[in-house]
Amino acid sequence: MQDLELRQFIERVKLRSPIEVSIGERVSVLKQRGSLYWACCPFHQEKTPSFAVDPRRGTWHCYGACGEGGDVIAFVERFDGLSFMEALRLLAQQCGEPFPERNTRRAVGAEAAMDARYELLGWANDVYRAAWRRPEGEGARAYMQKRGLSGLTLEAFGIGWAAENGQMLVGAAQRDKKALDGLVEAGLVRRAEGGRPYDFFRGRVLIPIRDRLGRVVGFGGRILGAELDGPKYVNSPETPLFHKGRLIFALDLAANAIRSTHQLLVVEGYTDVMAAHQAGWKNTVAVLGTATTEEHAALIRRTGARSVVLVFDGDEAGRKASTRALLGLLKLPVELRVAVLPEGRDPGDLLIDAAGSETFRACVEGAQEWFDWCLAGLRGLRGGELANAVEERFQLLAKLARPLERSARLAEMAQFLALPEADVRAQWQAFEAAQKGPVRPTAPTPVREPQPEPVRAPLSAHDARLERAYELLIGALLLDNSLVALHGHLVHGCPAGELEFLFVSLLELYERDESGAPIDASALLTALGDHPARARVVALQNAAAEAESAEILARDQARWIERTRAERELETLKGALGANGPDQADALERLHRELRAARVPASRAASVRIP
Repeated sequence: MQDLELRQFIERVKLRSPIEVSIGERVSVLKQRGSLYWACCPFHQEKTPSFAVDPRRGTWHCYGACGEGGDVIAFVERFDGLSFMEALRLLAQQCGEPFPERNTRRAVGAEAAMDARYELLGWANDVYRAAWRRPEGEGARAYMQKRGLSGLTLEAFGIGWAAENGQMLVGAAQRDKKALDGLVEAGLVRRAEGGRPYDFFRGRVLIPIRDRLGRVVGFGGRILGAELDGPKYVNSPETPLFHKGRLIFALDLAANAIRSTHQLLVVEGYTDVMAAHQAGWKNTVAVLGTATTEEHAALIRRTGARSVVLVFDGDEAGRKASTRALLGLLKLPVELRVAVLPEGRDPGDLLIDAAGSETFRACVEGAQEWFDWCLAGLRGLRGGELANAVEERFQLLAKLARPLERSARLAEMAQFLALPEADVRAQWQAFEAAQKGPVRPTAPTPVREPQPEPVRAPLSAHDARLERAYELLIGALLLDNSLVALHGHLVHGCPAGELEFLFVSLLELYERDESGAPIDASALLTALGDHPARARVVALQNAAAEAESAEILARDQARWIERTRAERELETLKGALGANGPDQADALERLHRELRAARVPASRAASVRIP
């Protein structure tokens, strides 16, 4: 079990994260019926809602095909694709509960190595932040404020400064005894041919890039003036933590606003995001100069957004950026729209004054449905230019998951262009064939004898019934803790594995708890932390809840367990009594003890033949 301090922390997070709210932010169709909330299960396909959320118990359970269940942490863990500790950290951030790092950090293994990477990047961010605040960062501060960004905004985004001498971070690492090899792996330090280390970022404003849990994983560096060599923006290189295709800038800062508005704005640059947040559009994020990916789409799906608006410049570069952004998002079950800004203007320029802010608002509110935007770009084109532009739109249609939607879009395109629908479909078919490429003959695949899969030995009828009896018994004890004193002794004999672990954990919780609060599925889940057995807890309690009475259910299971245990003991005694040897007297004495304890029915004992 988790230690007491951590259990108390988990319980505080759960109390401040109402399960129906946290799940409702992710499953928008959650509807209340009576005391429960229902929806179609988000973890498998179904037409009739079988997914239930119980705010009184703080649990959820699918009564359909997958049968999964748990508490609010288990749901966030499963839905958002997080580890237990990551889900706990996310919920703690959202409800404002300080995370007790000292008690939750793993001490060994790969997770400790990952923790060390996050810690090193956090330290580097502190170094850059300190340089930003010192006199040497004055030019950088003045430049960013000249862009219309206030000191509060720059502070909120944690902006830093990398000095031009190329030795600022290296010197700080030597002073603070930080491993240079770790900084090399993080992409912040490089080595010259002779091995001399130097800073990767030099003479740049540094914008920390965080994951959705708010941990620094890399940086974006913006050069200050054209007189300095190098591209305007440089990102951290790809590292174990930094993958552009898996990160969305400012998602950690925007998450709460997205959940409350159910709308997400995607812009192109870091300063665009900062300007939008400063102007009140706190649901704004950016991808890192790349086409959106399936990982981006998964991150957006987990925010609970129902509407995504792409806000890019009105020039050709902005159109291409909008197209790249659409590529990975078309499979999302959200409303996708495109807002076109006046040509030559970007959010960072518009949002620094009142008039520009109104223009930005009008553009967002008047954003076009994504395919209408695609069609509008075809207006006025002719001949080969039109054919090429149509094929560009086909790249997007190919991303649609549903053939019926794709067919409807092709019909819309034909109507918009005032062309025969057959011609548009013929070009689509040619496009599809070109995407598949020429069919090449392949060598026959050698036939291999099928290898039998390893077969797990099925439980015997008795073992299966014994396991079911203990499942129902544990479920009954969760429903009525007063039964623990009566039946807790049956933990001796519980099938080894997860059931035994759950039973022991329940008893430990019962013996140690002095608050008098009920020890139900939610409390046991808190105590189990990230143990795999937690996946079974809610199902056990719900199965027991179907019985007329927890007391009767526990009594009946306990009687069956004790009776079958006694019968098996009797069979053992029979074998001992039937053998000639010194064990016979011991067997007789054990039989008498069993009879005195009334554990073996006298009718069964009479069948024992003593030689």
